[in-house]
Amino acid sequence: MGTEHASTPEVLVVGAGPVGMVIACDLLQQGFSVRIIDTSPSSTLHSRAVITWPRSLELLRRIGVADELAETGAHLDAVSYYSGRRRLGAIDISRLTETPYPFALCAPQSRTEDVIRRRLKELGGHIEYEVTLTGLDNSGDRPVAELTGAGGGRETVRPDWLIGADGSHSAVRAALGIEFRGTGQDILFAICDAPLTGELPPHEMLYCYSNGGAMGLAPFGDGGYRVACAVPVWNDDDAPPWELFRDNLDRIVPFRTELGELRWTTVFRARRRTAARFRSGRCFLVGDAAHIFSAAGSQGMNTGIQDAINLGWKLAGVRNGTLHEGVLDTYDPERRHSAERISLVTAKQTSWGLLHKPAQVAIRDTLVLGAQRTGALQRLVAPLMSQLTVDYADNREHARADIRWRSAPVRAGLRLTAFPGEPAEDGWPTVAADRLTLLLWAGRARDAEWQRFVAATRAAAPDTLHLVDASGWRALAPALGRVRTALLVRPDGHIAAVQRAPRIDLGGLIDAAALLPDRGDAVRAGTAA
Repeated sequence: MGTEHASTPEVLVVGAGPVGMVIACDLLQQGFSVRIIDTSPSSTLHSRAVITWPRSLELLRRIGVADELAETGAHLDAVSYYSGRRRLGAIDISRLTETPYPFALCAPQSRTEDVIRRRLKELGGHIEYEVTLTGLDNSGDRPVAELTGAGGGRETVRPDWLIGADGSHSAVRAALGIEFRGTGQDILFAICDAPLTGELPPHEMLYCYSNGGAMGLAPFGDGGYRVACAVPVWNDDDAPPWELFRDNLDRIVPFRTELGELRWTTVFRARRRTAARFRSGRCFLVGDAAHIFSAAGSQGMNTGIQDAINLGWKLAGVRNGTLHEGVLDTYDPERRHSAERISLVTAKQTSWGLLHKPAQVAIRDTLVLGAQRTGALQRLVAPLMSQLTVDYADNREHARADIRWRSAPVRAGLRLTAFPGEPAEDGWPTVAADRLTLLLWAGRARDAEWQRFVAATRAAAPDTLHLVDASGWRALAPALGRVRTALLVRPDGHIAAVQRAPRIDLGGLIDAAALLPDRGDAVRAGTAA
């Protein structure tokens, strides 16, 4: 298959978009040797993903880019829905209290990629452009990849792990023979980036519906907007013209606007496709290589970032000996459930926006107005759209509840308001990036008995755990309350196992998590509170 590459990496990442770069950064900072390739000749100049939701920013703290990203674009406080000239309702992202990022960040994907690429370089990473995966043999104990460069030169690489982050037309997925299953019909959207002036609210993302179609508008904060409108048919070779967007703005958007010269334009096909498997041996699929869905809600890049972080800490834990190898088996079911939920929600939002029969429109508008007036729209949809309700519960009945009317009781699978990365100046709780964190919560009082318990637990805990007395972190109080609690928290901030007073047993807690390597007899007796 060509010549052997001189330095075989531990991980080969195929695809250097935001998702591929995020997982490369995550692995590099944990000591992996990583090679990242991309078939394109250069970085992205224009792209479809413009919204980064709060949960993605939380997770991007892990690689040290969240705060810099937060400065790259507009902070959107709300997402508003209009039918004709009537405002049906809005979700207020700025009212989210259990996150350091109570806003939706709107910035061109090229800016997002610039920030992540700089971090990649700081960590010693380098993107090899115009390098294509042209062969993949996954039948042995390690994948064998054939790569072809721009000049036709070929080489063979045998990484320990291979990650396909190469988009909806993934060469990795095709080489592995993994089916890309789809449901529903494709829906076409014309998209452009252009200056837009007028009476538009400056800090809101807008979804506007009418009998004549549907539009979405999102401000970049510099006078530019992302503009999208549904189109019935289109020749993919033809770029949508200025007149198409101008006509739709006049007919659908309930504000007077002036459209400037188009900076970029394309047609996007809103498909629903999910790979039959996200893992094949030592090969994994992330981002659009694993799943694609409607652009409604701007969830695609965000879901891919969650894939990258979910897989990154698991690979690192297995490689470094802090996690049981079986943790890799959880990647597919956890991320599949999340992707399928997002796919369903975005498909529903797309179809609701394209209703045109008067009776259907009336039902939709009545439901949204009712949800706005009762507070259900804010309580249910804001955390869902922000991806704060992603749930990795083993119990599917629990995990199904991505839309929640009230706060769920503390249990395994839920996101905790403790975030991966280094201790932050903003005071939010943090968890270890490379191992499980044992958080101890005193509840009512941090008395002498509690101090003895913490000391005994620290003495009994294996070195594969990072232990923290979290009782001083007020951000945890709404979830944990006044009951003494011990939690094992994953490097992505989700709870792996939890025990509450009157008895907290360290050995039982570790067994419940089932993620650590063999712990021996040292902690079998446990400690009690």
